Amino acid sequence: MKKLIWFIVSFLAFEIVIVVLIDFILLLGELKLEITTDAMFTSLKELLFHPVQTIQGYMAAKNPLFLILTVLNLFYSAILQIRRKTKKDGWDIHEKNAYHGSARWAKEKEILDGNFIAKSEKEVRETFLQSLKERDKKI
Repeated sequence: MKKLIWFIVSFLAFEIVIVVLIDFILLLGELKLEITTDAMFTSLKELLFHPVQTIQGYMAAKNPLFLILTVLNLFYSAILQIRRKTKKDGWDIHEKNAYHGSARWAKEKEILDGNFIAKSEKEVRETFLQSLKERDKKI
């Protein structure tokens, strides 16, 4: 469902760009060197106020540029959603064992992953003192 929504959103966004692009191309072809920013804004305003009529006009006129770009837009939007990964993997985002830019407290299993043996503070202190005594005996 989420991919379908994103497909529709991306299709509509690209379609708006296509319609605006075609409108400017047709305006340029009509006015040629006499084009002004005022004419461009008027054309854009007309397009934004009546987008459905503009698209229906392109369809009725069988505008080849509009038809080709719309079909390409359909395929491109579909490919975008098919290739889109829902979850990133690897070092991009690693939720179970974050290590690139993570700022959270480690879990016990992340610290004690088999490479270290968990001992109490008292055991560590006794082991350390015992090693010092053994060192002193050798000297």
